[in-house]
Amino acid sequence: MDRPVGGTRDYWRMQIQRSTIDPILRQFFDHELAGKAGLSRSRIEVVERRLRECLEAEAERILVTGDLEILAAERQFMQDGAVARTMHADDLVFMLSLFVCDPWLPDDPVQRATQLRLAEYLTGHLLEARLVDREQVVCPLIDIRVAIDTEKVLRRARAAVPKRKPQ
Repeated sequence: MDRPVGGTRDYWRMQIQRSTIDPILRQFFDHELAGKAGLSRSRIEVVERRLRECLEAEAERILVTGDLEILAAERQFMQDGAVARTMHADDLVFMLSLFVCDPWLPDDPVQRATQLRLAEYLTGHLLEARLVDREQVVCPLIDIRVAIDTEKVLRRARAAVPKRKPQ
């Protein structure tokens, strides 16, 4: 396989696919939902719904001026799901860095763990499928990793505290 003169790094950077968020999420959640039923399925569906809500609610916090203009134009045609239809995988990584923190984390510990697990899997999927350039999104990737690891430590600490018996 011939590589351009710019070297391996430039070659792989050119291979990054520019897909919008909606098909990424559809493919990811379809895969996660396959074969699931009952509470497991319900929890995954809640995570997808909450992530899509997060996208719409938090777009102004992470998008640059040009993207905000595109988003505003798209919202004039159809409000619901505009962010997922117009923005890309790199924007999704920035959104995930918000999604793994309060106020987006649910209070229910099982749902919270499900949300964090799926956010971690989705982030890995974006990297493995080369939908984002790691170098371009390194800061939100670190934020995601720190938030998930912190939650895991807190969950273990809560589990280690013995429950008091009523007297």
